[in-house]
Amino acid sequence: MQVQGKTPSYTYKPANNKGQCDSGCAQSDSFAPGGQPVYVDGWAGSAQGHFVSKAQFQEWMRQMPKAELHTHVEGSVRPQTILDIADQYQLPLPAPTVEELKQKIGMRQGENLLDFLKKFDHFRFVFDRPETLSRLAYECIDDNARENIVYTELRINPRKNTEKVSIDQVLDSVLDGMEKAKKDLGVEGRLIASINRSYPVESAWEIARAAVARKDRGIVGLDLAGDEVNHPASKFAEVFEYAKANGLGITIHAGEARGPESVMQAVELCHAQRIGHGVRLHEDPAAMQALRDKGTVLEMCPESNKLLNVTPDLKAYPLKTYMEFGIPVTINTDDRHIFDVNLAHEYTSLAENTGLSLQQLQGVARNAVQAAFLPGQEKTALLASFDRDMKRFESKLYRIGGPAAG
Repeated sequence: MQVQGKTPSYTYKPANNKGQCDSGCAQSDSFAPGGQPVYVDGWAGSAQGHFVSKAQFQEWMRQMPKAELHTHVEGSVRPQTILDIADQYQLPLPAPTVEELKQKIGMRQGENLLDFLKKFDHFRFVFDRPETLSRLAYECIDDNARENIVYTELRINPRKNTEKVSIDQVLDSVLDGMEKAKKDLGVEGRLIASINRSYPVESAWEIARAAVARKDRGIVGLDLAGDEVNHPASKFAEVFEYAKANGLGITIHAGEARGPESVMQAVELCHAQRIGHGVRLHEDPAAMQALRDKGTVLEMCPESNKLLNVTPDLKAYPLKTYMEFGIPVTINTDDRHIFDVNLAHEYTSLAENTGLSLQQLQGVARNAVQAAFLPGQEKTALLASFDRDMKRFESKLYRIGGPAAG
């Protein structure tokens, strides 16, 4: 249904660096009159507030300026691009049509992590050439631009088929594609090099050194991903010590397959400033307190966590709990073409299932900008630009009965 009441009159006040509203924010961050928040129709947690249809809310989320910090190039390859590259290089097609390919590579409820990993067997060939890697990176940024993501940090594990492409070639090719996308599309982007925990520490060192060597070209961080259960972060502590000493931001996948102890290991032993996922952090209140005190940011990926059975359903998803506790949270897609999701959908789904309001989601969007792995002056400029974009977005919010803002 449409917004009830008068024409919206909304004033945005940014969240502070803990992800919370500053004093007075709760009173001003709402539609007038009445000071009531705006929710998506379908959330039944409260009768208080203004409600809009799910389609309306999702369109707002598409238009709203956003940033994304946790998106893997590998899982964000367009199905059509997979078929294009197979055809271009005369390789066996993994499926005859896009729709049939989506059935092969898309995750479905009830599948598990092993099923997820097998999805990539259908299209590993797209990572074998510098020119295709550049295309993949460009298209990731293009997908972001289509839903007004104004800043993004892509990540990729650069250890591919080393007989065809080296670690250096992978990183340089992705950076080339991102540079071209910035010129064409105006989306600011940076790259995070990702380490697979299952590989020897020597491999991690190679990736870390290659990342540090490309700081001036746009690599801003180092990530640790993969088998969290059998390969703890402590195994790579010296690698991340080196990364920190050389000015890279540090983000580590933790609290997904293992509990809060994995998160604390990442933070305390590997200097993680951001945690990828962190879904199970709530199992230990002391760990939650520690992250709040440190200001550690959570890169949460709702649809991924649901489909990989990390959370039973999104109604139980802990993002709002963390946010209200004072831990800075962000919303991300993880692997958008494997999970068949975009960022606007992620925002809308959380609004529908957990009762996050439009105003709260604006604060979450700004958290991602605040948590960007950027030098001080660049981050200050990005925040200023983001706040201007958000005010423009507010000025276009629906009037009662009016058409969608353009």
